Amino acid sequence: MIYTLTVNPSLDKLFILDALRVGEYNRGEVVRYDAGGKGINVSRCLQALGVESVVVGYFAGSTGGYLLDSLHRMGLEVEPIFIDGESRSNITLQESAADRMTKLNEFGPVVDNDAYQGMCQKIDELTRPGDIWVLSGSLSPGLPDDSYAIFIKAIKERGGLTFLDTSGIWLKKGIEAVPDFLHMNVEESEYFINKQTKTREDLHAVIRNIGGKGITTVVISLGSQGALFVDANSLCDVHAPSVQVRTTVGAGDAMMAMIVYGYLHHWSLTKISAWSVAAGSASVMQEGTSSVSMEQVSQLVGKITMEEYDR
Repeated sequence: MIYTLTVNPSLDKLFILDALRVGEYNRGEVVRYDAGGKGINVSRCLQALGVESVVVGYFAGSTGGYLLDSLHRMGLEVEPIFIDGESRSNITLQESAADRMTKLNEFGPVVDNDAYQGMCQKIDELTRPGDIWVLSGSLSPGLPDDSYAIFIKAIKERGGLTFLDTSGIWLKKGIEAVPDFLHMNVEESEYFINKQTKTREDLHAVIRNIGGKGITTVVISLGSQGALFVDANSLCDVHAPSVQVRTTVGAGDAMMAMIVYGYLHHWSLTKISAWSVAAGSASVMQEGTSSVSMEQVSQLVGKITMEEYDR
């Protein structure tokens, strides 16, 4: 089974206005409401690709109830843990005149120790050998900084596989537990090595270094410039096609879903690289936190270019 862990889910609102005037009254329209959070986004994309998964996460208050109902209406299976407070709402401000996007994200409800122990217990109860856990997004306030590391160790002890996509101290701690797969962007990779990079070749050195820490596959997303992938044998430098960007929200999650899909189908690193970058490109062409279909992705794969190097 595939589990996607979203400890801090959100109600994502797409708010469109002509131009944001800071410090003034602004009028616009919310045109989309989506159940969000990186793990949930991955599950929605997997569903669009024909792959079943189970959403695991904390849900709080009326917003949490709305999110849970939304997931059930989508046909997604959910293993919820209910906590006090209110699940967060995130707003994406899209300015039509400036073609600019601004994100406003809430911190989310505080998770107490009982709820934290409840999550540890749920992971223990659910995980079976060969299961895949996608651990992604921010940690809720109140959770220990090494929560992802603890979850990874518990899943690995039960024979499961871990796919990690987070940032900051949660990333640093998580890498110490040696996940099977690691996804990060340029800023996150620079945070991990505590050094800025200037060129693509600099990033080649970074991803080779991180890939040498026992992690099976590492990906550094370069946004509109593509991504780097490395495993035990090869480094793939993938260039994304030029597409019309509507929103970048969820692009990394579409990549992750396609990576999981490729892993399940025993694809080579080169095929996973091309198709996952194409999935990210297809995602940015959608409005809101939208899933992408295999047909949409396949239309872009032929526009992908890459260089392959020895590991």
